[in-house]
Amino acid sequence: MSRRRKKKPFEEIKMDMTPMIDVTFLLLVFFIVTLKFKTLEGRLDASLPKDRGPNTSQANEIEKVDIVIKVSDPGRLVPDPAHYSRGRLNMFVDRRVRFEVGSSTFTSGPDLEKYLEQFARTQAMRDETPVSIDPRKGVVYGDVVTVLDVVIKSGFTQIAFGGSFEEQ
Repeated sequence: MSRRRKKKPFEEIKMDMTPMIDVTFLLLVFFIVTLKFKTLEGRLDASLPKDRGPNTSQANEIEKVDIVIKVSDPGRLVPDPAHYSRGRLNMFVDRRVRFEVGSSTFTSGPDLEKYLEQFARTQAMRDETPVSIDPRKGVVYGDVVTVLDVVIKSGFTQIAFGGSFEEQ
């Protein structure tokens, strides 16, 4: 007599995914470490000569406005009377700041505003004229905000902030 084998249901084999995930992360790390960025990509047009090639038209030069903010007299730092009870807020007394635009120097915001308004009237493309604000050592946030308000009020829209490590 022959014996019949009982049919066993299929056993589900579970695959261990841990080695596959490990290999995936190793490949990811390998490609990230060996990746080299192209440094000139995107800057190539800026370094090409403008007077040669199929389009030899002259580009109009846009005048740039550079505003340098310097401290003439740092003054004294005293507790603010409005917040004296807390003892944390201070204010400057007898502080003087000057604003330099090219060879012109201004000691107040309204004088700078008059100059920028006059400059903006002479420029046909006020929206495209770049303005850079460069605060120097000792300038506080309030001085930069004053200049920024004057520049925006004069109608300039392209504003950049610079900074330097110079002492003066």
